[in-house]
Amino acid sequence: MLFRALVLSTVAALTACGGGNSESSPQPQAQARLQQAADGAIVSGLAGVAIEHLSAADTTQALAGLRQVGATPKVQAGDAFMIGSTTKAMTSALAGRLVEQGRIGWATTLADALPDLAAAMKPVYRGITLEQLLSHRGGLPAFTGVDDVARFQAYLLAQTAPLPATPLGRERFFAAWLLAQDPPTGVTPGQTFVYSNAGYALAALMLETRTGRAFADLFEQELAKPLGMTVTWTLADATFVNRPVGHVGARGGLKPLPPEDADTAAWLDVLRASGQGTTISPDSYATWVRWHLRALRGEVTPLPSSYVQRLQALKAGDYALGWIAADIDGRAVLVHNGADRGFSSLLVVDTRGRSASFAFTNSEADDGAWVLSALNETLLAIERALPPTT
Repeated sequence: MLFRALVLSTVAALTACGGGNSESSPQPQAQARLQQAADGAIVSGLAGVAIEHLSAADTTQALAGLRQVGATPKVQAGDAFMIGSTTKAMTSALAGRLVEQGRIGWATTLADALPDLAAAMKPVYRGITLEQLLSHRGGLPAFTGVDDVARFQAYLLAQTAPLPATPLGRERFFAAWLLAQDPPTGVTPGQTFVYSNAGYALAALMLETRTGRAFADLFEQELAKPLGMTVTWTLADATFVNRPVGHVGARGGLKPLPPEDADTAAWLDVLRASGQGTTISPDSYATWVRWHLRALRGEVTPLPSSYVQRLQALKAGDYALGWIAADIDGRAVLVHNGADRGFSSLLVVDTRGRSASFAFTNSEADDGAWVLSALNETLLAIERALPPTT
């Protein structure tokens, strides 16, 4: 059984380069600039792309490319994409809403939230907090590459007793194994930044245990509905019909990614809170982004205030709650990227809430680099061409 890793490449290149539907009609200049950028992204090698730019009042969209390389259907308005690790901010906002309801705290520890696992977990993990997990300071294995995956795969294959057959059973089985592992070499849990998809899986299990509700149900009822978003979850064994298909490969050599087997898909689902299978349309994602613009401008929104305050306090290079602080030509922004099952995404939000841009593509680089570079160049050009005006 192959337990495929999720991969995050940082968006340092962006710094080094120095609501849903439109609230009013987009300006012709913005529409033309976005379409030019989308067309250019396809020329750079992407299969298909959807780009949106949000100003304080307008939302502008451009589409280009194909749902599947070698087929004729083009990317359509309303098509859903898998967004990978840009989901992490959503998981963090969900946690913040539960914190504000008093159901868990940012400082709640793994030992407190998972008492039945506390005795067997490594002592260094017992005091790790929810916020530390969501800011990648839990000191846990990353699950962004083949080594961690291979170790867990070997453990699964070595089991003689039946493996758990329910989602919660697999989540707790994975958590128990994970918390019995030593931290990566040179890593001090609670202090060292180590990007970890597995840490988000533990954070989700903490939320589930404290509420008695499955993560997907919590996400829908406590985040998606209050914010007016439509989010679905795509298992890795899904066959795509009448929607964009994920592609992986080198530039000029993208190929559709075949589905995983059902057993692999079931185990991959334990990483759902980190971005495994998150599926959303660009317009629905724009709703998520616009709430952030409003919150960053100081307006009252469904986003938890403690979550927003932490984002506002970030300095360039910092990471917290699913966001990286960066800058574009000296202008402070929040960014994140994601990759999952042949799809990639990149988002940039002005920290003063004046504008944002994001791009979705049904393309993922085999080396983790060229697709992100193409998205980075695309959004950087848009942000420079359409700077905030207020």
